[in-house]
Amino acid sequence: MSKTVTEVGGTDGRWPVAIAVSLFLLACAGLALFHPSLFGTLAGSIAVLGPLVIAAGLLPLFIALTAWSRATSGERANSPQNTFGPRIAIIALIASEVAFFAALFAVYLRYAIYPEIAGFSSWPPTPMRPDDPWGGPLLNTVILVASGVCVAAAHDWLLKERWQLSAIGLTVAIALGGVFVGLQLREFSLASVGFRDGVYPSIFFLTTGFHGLHVAIGMLLLSIAAYRVIRARSAGGAGFITTVASWYWHFVDAVWLLLFAVFYAWAS
Repeated sequence: MSKTVTEVGGTDGRWPVAIAVSLFLLACAGLALFHPSLFGTLAGSIAVLGPLVIAAGLLPLFIALTAWSRATSGERANSPQNTFGPRIAIIALIASEVAFFAALFAVYLRYAIYPEIAGFSSWPPTPMRPDDPWGGPLLNTVILVASGVCVAAAHDWLLKERWQLSAIGLTVAIALGGVFVGLQLREFSLASVGFRDGVYPSIFFLTTGFHGLHVAIGMLLLSIAAYRVIRARSAGGAGFITTVASWYWHFVDAVWLLLFAVFYAWAS
């Protein structure tokens, strides 16, 4: 009798799908937090829960990532024939994220081209223009790009069986990601307008905020990869999760470069 991939120690392709569903729930939770009226009779309960409603997406996401990382441990789980399905699932996941951010950029650019739709003569509205892009936003850009370089180097070192350097590279990337999130939160706290103060701040905070959330998710993936590198001591035992984490992190990098160009540099 032939055995399934899971029975011989391979990866279970259901977990990337579960991660995608969890991210969808996370997006719905964010929508419920900012626009509870869209959920009809549930609006009252959502208002009581407040930010805790985000747990509806974060909790299943954490569970799915943890279970998936366990399923992708071991030499057999990381063999090419056993990771083909999960790789396709991860590509589909990233493609869905690209579509999500593309929709946000499309909304922003529509208002930028036709600001009169929102009742403005210019976009962004003069009182709501973002901070000097060549200050904090540029610093955040340098930090995130540097973290991407560290991730690429860590993946290369892993393939060359330089375990310690690979673990150090991933750790530095995680630390830089933490600095990025911290600076982004500081920018939000110092902003003169809030999410509900108009069309522009709603789009701005939604897009940059969800990107920050994706950075946090990427940090979790990199943490799992670093743990696997330290424990596995072989490219076969940690190669797949490290590859996936690097794909996701480079995607996060690319989105931020577009965010910086459109929401900060061009908007200023």
